[in-house]
Amino acid sequence: MSSEIMSFPVSIVRCGDYNPQRLALSLEECLRPLGGMKAFVSPGDCVLLKPNLVSPHSTKAASCTHPEIVRAVARQVMEAGGRVYLGDSPAVGTMSRVLRKSGIMDVIRDLGIELVPFRTPVEVPVPGDSVYRSLFLAREALGFDLIINLPRFKTHGMMTLTLSVKNMFGTVVGAAKPAWHFKTMEPGRFADLLLDIWKILQPGLNILDGITAMEGNGPGAGGDPFSLGLLMASPSALALDNAAGEIAGVSPREHPVLRRALDRGFEGAGPDSFRVIGIDIEQVKRPFLLPMSTAKVDGKLPDWMNRPLRKTLGVFPVLETERCTSCGQCASICPMDAIALFDEKRGGGVVDRGICINCYCCQEVCPEGAIDLIPGRLLRILKSFHMA
Repeated sequence: MSSEIMSFPVSIVRCGDYNPQRLALSLEECLRPLGGMKAFVSPGDCVLLKPNLVSPHSTKAASCTHPEIVRAVARQVMEAGGRVYLGDSPAVGTMSRVLRKSGIMDVIRDLGIELVPFRTPVEVPVPGDSVYRSLFLAREALGFDLIINLPRFKTHGMMTLTLSVKNMFGTVVGAAKPAWHFKTMEPGRFADLLLDIWKILQPGLNILDGITAMEGNGPGAGGDPFSLGLLMASPSALALDNAAGEIAGVSPREHPVLRRALDRGFEGAGPDSFRVIGIDIEQVKRPFLLPMSTAKVDGKLPDWMNRPLRKTLGVFPVLETERCTSCGQCASICPMDAIALFDEKRGGGVVDRGICINCYCCQEVCPEGAIDLIPGRLLRILKSFHMA
């Protein structure tokens, strides 16, 4: 590996809302310093759009990629002569249901985009220096001339932020998602998985939807949407995530994906590995309110201390009776079967902390935002003394 640091361009423009005409102009402005869409798409190319379709939510929830982002990007691909496909494997619900609820299905019908639901896992080798020799990913996501990655700017209970690299986890099919949480169990190991998935797929263009972003207990209905008014793009997912983290007030060492990318020597992960084009990043910095789960300190302790203290130093999900509808989505996605629901009349349920692995999948998929996070006993004491 060359000792020279490669600097990847990250283009940032202001975009105040999702008005189709204004958004189209903002996207064109954002891509212009990168050479425009034609720098990425040649006539006849088959182009996969990979949005964030986490679960069935409306645009007000700000959990899925906004439909007008999909429309603007798809139109520019078509104008460049590309053929547009769209695919994902949602954490909850069918792809068609998430597309309808999010409003993206209307865009697909308007523009004639071809759907490719991710259904068929196939074993794929991980290239170069990797943690895993091979991974099972959706066959439908492979073989495209270009993947355009369309994440949303959000916080994440387990990974602090969910951005470009994390969005490629959608190529893991269905029930394998919670199974991977069981196998990895902690943010650093899960980050290694995400980086190896990204290495396989290598999206050639990443466009981050930061017009309405999410802070707090994201990335689902428990998070708090707010107007950030930014559109960002880069050929490097890591560089884009790096710049986004700086805007959100999260350093690479505080973001598990970037921390592991730095440790593994990946280009784009370091603070000097990207250059911002357009807006001065200092002008748009807006520290995000981070998830309650980021207050835990167990990841900062050595293993011999971490294991016996994890239950008192962790942050755990709790089902709120007044908001919970006993729909069962949290229990069905939990990789440890740690959630027992009460009946529909009573609402709510209990989480077995003895087997909970703090992956927060339940919080991510809850459609009612009915899962709160509370610190363990020792962590509460440390927080009261401002030590955590």
